[in-house]
Amino acid sequence: MVKRRHILTAGAALGAFGFAPRAFAQSALPASSSPAGALTFYAEIRVAEPENAALLESIQAQAQELQAAEGFLSLSLKQMTGDSTMVKNYPEAYKGMLANAYVDAVAAHSLPYFYSLFVRFADYDTLQAAQVDRWFEAVVAPHLHAYAMAPDGPQKTPMLLATYRGLFQTVVAGDRTAIYRQPDDIRTFLRRPVDLPERHYVTVANHVMIPDAALDPFEAKTAELLVIAQDTYQPTTASDGTGLPGAADNRHYCKAVSTEILRNAFPDGDLRAYLMHGVWESVWDHENSHLDPRFKQTAAPVGAMVVSGPVEPFYATQISLI
Repeated sequence: MVKRRHILTAGAALGAFGFAPRAFAQSALPASSSPAGALTFYAEIRVAEPENAALLESIQAQAQELQAAEGFLSLSLKQMTGDSTMVKNYPEAYKGMLANAYVDAVAAHSLPYFYSLFVRFADYDTLQAAQVDRWFEAVVAPHLHAYAMAPDGPQKTPMLLATYRGLFQTVVAGDRTAIYRQPDDIRTFLRRPVDLPERHYVTVANHVMIPDAALDPFEAKTAELLVIAQDTYQPTTASDGTGLPGAADNRHYCKAVSTEILRNAFPDGDLRAYLMHGVWESVWDHENSHLDPRFKQTAAPVGAMVVSGPVEPFYATQISLI
C-alpha cells in the first residue's frame, strides 16, 4: 500500500487540485488486520469535460455488479461544487462566497470536473469479495485521462489524472431521528441515504488529519460535535424543532439532514485522515450553522487537534444507488 500524508491540502487551486494520488491494494492487508464494521470505498477523481458524460453513463450502467454483491449497502457519486468559507473562520462577510466556485470553474473550462465516490459495504470481507478496486479500474479509471488541446479539438492523452482511493470506517452517524453508534444501526443508516439527486441537498465533506495516537480523544470530541450539528438550529424558537431556512442576509438555519464521521481504516505514517460528511438542505444552512455560538464552542476542541485541514468542499449528488 502506498502511504500518503495528505488526503486534501490547501493546494486545491493549483493544478493537482490538492488530492494526493494513492494506490490501494485490498489484497495487501492481512486478515488479522481487517477493519471492523461497515466499510466505505472512497475515491476522489478528476474528469476532463470530454469524458464526463461517458463516466456517468458507465457508473450507472455497470453499478449492478456491485449492487448484486453480498453486503452492498449503497453507492453515491458527488460532484464538487464549491467550498465553505465559514469552516475556516473567515469573517462573516465572506459567507458563501465560494459556494459555486468549482462548478463555475468547470463551466469556464479552467478546471476539470471533480467527484467523490462512496461505495458502502457491510464489512471488510464482503467489500473484498466484491472486488471494488477492480470494478473501479474497469468502470471509472478509463475515463480519467487528461486531454490536450489540438487544432481539431481536445485530444485524449495517455496520462491519467491523479486520484485518491482509501477505505473508511463510519465511527458515528446521525439524522433528524437519532444518533447511531452501534454497527448494525450504522449499517441501516448507510442503506438509506438521504442525499438523493432529486432532493437537491448539499453535501459537505470536511477533510482533516490528526496524529494517529490521538484517535480516541478526537473521536470523543467529534461525536459531541456531530450531536451539536444534528440537534441545533436557528432560530431556537422555531415551532417545528428544525429551524428556518438560512440565507445570505440572516443567521437562520435548519438542522443537518444527516451527519457522519468517517475514519481512514489505516494510518498514513503517524497521521490519520477523517471525513466529516454532512447533508444539509442548503449551503446557507451549513454556513450559518458555523456562526452559531453552540457550534463554535463544541468545534474549538476538535480544531485544536487537527494538524492538516480543515478543507470543506460542497457537493451535489449526481448518482445515488441502493
